[in-house]
Amino acid sequence: MKITAYVSGALTGGDEIELLKHFYERIAETCKSAGIDAYVPHLVSDPIGNPNMTPEEVYDLDRRQVLDSNLLVAYVGYPSLGVGQEIEIARENNIPVVMLMENDRRISRMARGNPAVVAEIHFTDQDDALHQLSHWLKEWKA
Repeated sequence: MKITAYVSGALTGGDEIELLKHFYERIAETCKSAGIDAYVPHLVSDPIGNPNMTPEEVYDLDRRQVLDSNLLVAYVGYPSLGVGQEIEIARENNIPVVMLMENDRRISRMARGNPAVVAEIHFTDQDDALHQLSHWLKEWKA
């Protein structure tokens, strides 16, 4: 059976977003190394790279991709309404969520308390996050 993950993370906001997009791609590579196909939204519907997509098209596409996934990997260290919605879509459809966040970030208790959240990965830097995620994915698949 093919296992798929949806990589969720902020795509609008400050200058940090471009660096975060690279992190999301590295998360997808980590999933792939664990035998899990990953969907990375900005590779398809990036607000900068695909400005002609309507909000309705992006919503429909991303919602469908979340629903087609077995796992949602959510970077929550940068506030995002879209990430919150994706976590809730996962909850409504019994799709587990693993959250990634820096050790020093305060994250909404509302999001963290969502019953779909099965794990939180607190990290010092992106390499640490990916190392922990790789270990977690292997255990989750087993």
